[in-house]
Amino acid sequence: MDPSPTDSHSTDATRGMPIKRYITGHNHEIGESIYVDAPELHYFPVPGFGTAARSYATAKLAPDLADDEDLKSHLSHDSVMELGGANVVNLDLDPGAVGHMHRTVSLDISTCVMGEVYHELDSGQKVLLRAGDHIIQRATMHRWINASNEHRARVIAVLLPCPPFKLKDQYVEEEHRFIQH
Repeated sequence: MDPSPTDSHSTDATRGMPIKRYITGHNHEIGESIYVDAPELHYFPVPGFGTAARSYATAKLAPDLADDEDLKSHLSHDSVMELGGANVVNLDLDPGAVGHMHRTVSLDISTCVMGEVYHELDSGQKVLLRAGDHIIQRATMHRWINASNEHRARVIAVLLPCPPFKLKDQYVEEEHRFIQH
């Protein structure tokens, strides 16, 4: 890997402020810490919602950092989520966006970093998150709603897989509830 600092960022005007992603590593010849080359973030459109981009993912917990195995694995996949490991995902919500109810079987730490978003549960409960507020989400059915009809919002989430567990005598599974309009 090239030891010179490089950055990976989005400059598409349809999203909020550009995201710069820096990944650190090691110069294996002299043992110093470096910034490694990384491609620009790849955004996946989410119709009626905005975009999603994966900043980083590992194939397993705990990640294997020896010989940059985690980095090689991350760079070899081009999807929003990597099953089995940690995922860092950027969500850009369009003005007025209302996401669908969904659940992942994971522990998620989601932080609002731009704008204001509602985090709504299937029970009807919801909270308003402002920049810096975060949710510790434990495989719950939820959706994201941009509180503004004029400005974009951004949430950055770290998703950690969890073992299967039961709720009301049934295993909790990934689920997506799309409502037809």
